[in-house]
Amino acid sequence: MLRFLAPLGAVFLSACGLTMPPLSGPAVWGIPYIAQTVPAGHLDPLDGLAVGYRVQIEEDRVSTFIVAHELAHVFDWHQRSIPLAWLGAPCAVQAEHRCNALEAHADAVGLAAVEAGCLPGDFGWPDSPRSGCTVPHPWGVRP
Repeated sequence: MLRFLAPLGAVFLSACGLTMPPLSGPAVWGIPYIAQTVPAGHLDPLDGLAVGYRVQIEEDRVSTFIVAHELAHVFDWHQRSIPLAWLGAPCAVQAEHRCNALEAHADAVGLAAVEAGCLPGDFGWPDSPRSGCTVPHPWGVRP
């Protein structure tokens, strides 16, 4: 019985790691996250993916827009809310069939970061350059 429960417990604990902020690592907006650069094609058809506090971005797709977009999802996850102002708002970049309030908000945060002249390192993305920009706060981005 113990041989069955031990692996099950390990799976449960690893899944919990996504729902709680990590104890260390990069942080933006006061929220720590886990940054992972994955091989090209690993997330196909996506360029990046945020699940809880873990962000994965394909190595050839790391950009200001993608990093800010995915971290906006981490922010919304951390807040445990959907930005109501974004209900029914169109997505600037996301495909229409995947567009919802969270994607529209994340697209807008990504575009605001690009417009502010930010670089991935400004969001704490590892081994990435910084510009010293003022990182746009997700609550300050409006539809």
